[in-house]
Amino acid sequence: MTRPAPGIECPAVHSPDAETPADIVDVPDAPGLWRLLVTDTWSRETAPTIAIEVFRRLHDAGQPDPYDSALLLCTDWRWQRTSARVLAGIIDTGILDQTDLDRLAEEWLCSDKVTYRHPLGWIGSTFTEFDLGPPGSRRAPRPRTVHLDPNTPATAERHIWPPLRKWAAQHLLTRNRATPADVLGRARALPAHDGAAVVTGAVHAADQLHPEQARTVVDAALSWGHKAPRKAALEHLTARGEHDRVLAIAANDSDASIRAWGRKQSTDAIQSSLFD
Repeated sequence: MTRPAPGIECPAVHSPDAETPADIVDVPDAPGLWRLLVTDTWSRETAPTIAIEVFRRLHDAGQPDPYDSALLLCTDWRWQRTSARVLAGIIDTGILDQTDLDRLAEEWLCSDKVTYRHPLGWIGSTFTEFDLGPPGSRRAPRPRTVHLDPNTPATAERHIWPPLRKWAAQHLLTRNRATPADVLGRARALPAHDGAAVVTGAVHAADQLHPEQARTVVDAALSWGHKAPRKAALEHLTARGEHDRVLAIAANDSDASIRAWGRKQSTDAIQSSLFD
């Protein structure tokens, strides 16, 4: 353990200002939900239906700021593997308006992490500090209780899971709130898995873009290092009837699963032609 410089005191213990519900299904209001999601970071994976139903229950009853609830639920560790299902279910409730959806998409595409602001009192405003004394000191640490204003602003960082980035890219392109150049540039700046998700989302928006923009997105996806955007681009071209081009590209792809997918497309096309 690193000893601090003389005179520096180390916070060791803090006490929450009030109890929070033990389980997400028990939260009585939206602020209680936000507090639980910020302070309880060790809960195990939870079914996505629970997140969706809690969101619906609270905000159908008129609780404020559904944007905050959606932001925190979708970025919580409980739903890391099912964040796409949580988001889809929340959107399907119809509670979020278009402004809320635009804000979520911009946050999840443009930020490296979500920085959520909350009152310090959510994690506690009473701290015990220990003065360890100067280096080499053998005296016992001296505890001191410190009381801070519970309304002092604090922040919590939240991870943005790749499915959220994929949705964000598709949403912003479809809504004409970002250009393909913006989205592809952001994808190149992100870690590989996140960037691949962004490009895949862009491909899913291609049918809603101007043909030249769609071509830019699909061509970028076809040359992307991760296989997910390449597969999405090939599926897009298949849906547009460019079968010969798809088979040629898939046959030379570096990924075995895409080459196998291409062979299956070829076999299916041959079998289909036998019955024409």
